[in-house]
Amino acid sequence: MNKYLVPLQKNINLVIKGWIWPFFRKVLILIGILAVLIYAAGKINWEPIENWVIDQLAHQEPIGNQPSLPFRDKVDIIDTKAYKKEKYMIFKTNIKITVQLLASKVGIQSNDPNNNLTNLRKEISKDSKFKDLIVNEIELEDEQAEDTKVAISDWDIIKNNLNDGFNALKDMLTVRIMTEDGKPIIVKVVENKPVAVDFDSSDKVMRWGNEIQAASNKYGIDPAVIAAVIEQESGGNPDVQSPAGAIGLMQLMPGTAQGLGVDPYDPAQNIEGGTKYLAIQLNRFGSLELALAAYNAGPGRVLNLRYLYISETQNYIRNVPSLASKYQRQFAASGMPTN
Repeated sequence: MNKYLVPLQKNINLVIKGWIWPFFRKVLILIGILAVLIYAAGKINWEPIENWVIDQLAHQEPIGNQPSLPFRDKVDIIDTKAYKKEKYMIFKTNIKITVQLLASKVGIQSNDPNNNLTNLRKEISKDSKFKDLIVNEIELEDEQAEDTKVAISDWDIIKNNLNDGFNALKDMLTVRIMTEDGKPIIVKVVENKPVAVDFDSSDKVMRWGNEIQAASNKYGIDPAVIAAVIEQESGGNPDVQSPAGAIGLMQLMPGTAQGLGVDPYDPAQNIEGGTKYLAIQLNRFGSLELALAAYNAGPGRVLNLRYLYISETQNYIRNVPSLASKYQRQFAASGMPTN
């Protein structure tokens, strides 16, 4: 038997030494170079340079071979700079956390300060104002592990991070904010044609102000936070459905909606269900940031800290509080109370 195994073992060793190891060695070298560059970049204050580049881009024609854009004389420089800065932040965040995830897979632990935000030993705060939600309701997501809106495997996370990151970089280089009838719009090029979309979805979100306020009163979540989640999830469109199957204003997955006892296609029930689910996660994790991470990526990915490496989730927990500040003002102007 050994006389057959010896040649096989030699062939396996040749494949490992000739093909597999050289490939992984290049990957490890690339990860090492990227890690060193990101560490070095972290020691330098790049913000003045980044702001200067964004300012120059905002005042110049979009990069690339593009058709003539409409409203050329109505470019909103302030909003264009804000938009480009946001897209650049997404690109930078995606690249950073992708490198961190790759490094973690080869045994290099990250010292990212976000790790310090998670204190999972205090899952339920004794003085939580959401304690009237019965305990078994917070197990809702654990029973629906496959009912998720984000990538499942680490390699899917890496692929999505890079894809979204470079799409954001493309938008930063090419998109401009114009004004039409006094309202800002995003003008981007799709298939060599200029396409205009809304820059601010607050009008579409605030039309659901009464439903948002009712859910806020029932579950104690600030209506501005609920409105911010709606804008982030759907832009205020009750009919939108994601490729993953998430439904409506607050993008409830079908299984989650069923577990919450709501009809996700009914806007009022969708808002109530999404608010209840957010309250459940806030009760569970004790902080809004972690509750938002659980809402977007699922509680399991908060528990195992994988949410730290999902660019969609990192951008989500950064954007929602910013949007909530806007809706604080919207609700105040409308006369509706906020918490």
